[in-house]
Amino acid sequence: MKIFSYASWGVPRTGFDPSHTFVRSHFVSPLVLACIRTLLCIYCFTAITTCYTWLAHRTATISLKDVNIGSYTIQQSDAAIGQSFSFFTYLTFWSLGFYFLVSSIHTFMYAFRQRTWLHSSWPKPLQMAHSLYYSSITCFPFLVTIVFWGTMNSGWPTGRFEQWINISVHALNSLFAIVEIVLPATQPPPWTHLSVVLLVLSAYLGLAYITRETQGFYVYEWMNPAHGNWSIVLHIIGYAGGMVALFVLARCAIVARHWIAKKTEGARRENAEMEEKGIKLDDRSDTWSSEMVISKPSQARRSSNHFV
Repeated sequence: MKIFSYASWGVPRTGFDPSHTFVRSHFVSPLVLACIRTLLCIYCFTAITTCYTWLAHRTATISLKDVNIGSYTIQQSDAAIGQSFSFFTYLTFWSLGFYFLVSSIHTFMYAFRQRTWLHSSWPKPLQMAHSLYYSSITCFPFLVTIVFWGTMNSGWPTGRFEQWINISVHALNSLFAIVEIVLPATQPPPWTHLSVVLLVLSAYLGLAYITRETQGFYVYEWMNPAHGNWSIVLHIIGYAGGMVALFVLARCAIVARHWIAKKTEGARRENAEMEEKGIKLDDRSDTWSSEMVISKPSQARRSSNHFV
């Protein structure tokens, strides 16, 4: 008995994604899907580049809080550019950008050549990694959005830059994830993917404390033991539980999308069949009418000849 099998992780023996669901859609053409993914990729990287350029010359003021921590203000300038790679928010946004980059390339290839590297030449480990990548970017953005607006936001910032970057990385990120749940024809992720999603979340916790040791600051204030060890434990349990719930909800949404697409396709086929039957009936009616028209002159000729 094998402890590990690719089939349990979304790569069956018959071949990875035989129906090309990662590059197709129930609702739009592959070319349109590729263009949408490209636009989202461009926006992600443009937002990050603009953010870093702005911080290199100016200072952003952000007010935060937590469930058991009062409001506090942090100043972000050029040093925040390097520090951003320790924030789960920005790591998730970077991940969205690279996912849309890779997926748009594959989708363009499928749109023009009906094949992709992902399906034809990539080894199984990379195919499995792409499937896991999809599972992560349809879950993590929602955690970022809910945690920020639900527990961390301490008022609407006054600066235009702060307003825009907050909307981009804490709101549009979830909109982009919704696009990836709704548009592609992807199958629901295997339940095994949930363990990897939780593992990534746990690994990030370790990264955050490494940042504390190497750079001297807590990425998120709730990680500071000064606020109590129980606070840290409860935050970890809460985020893990939220991650499980978000994975289940994302999976259910994909199942619902398949059901809606199936019903929609069934309705289209029924309409097409009804239209086809209507055309056949019209054709039969025309044929019958033409025979009647043709038969009359012949009868008339026969009658006239008999008269003569």
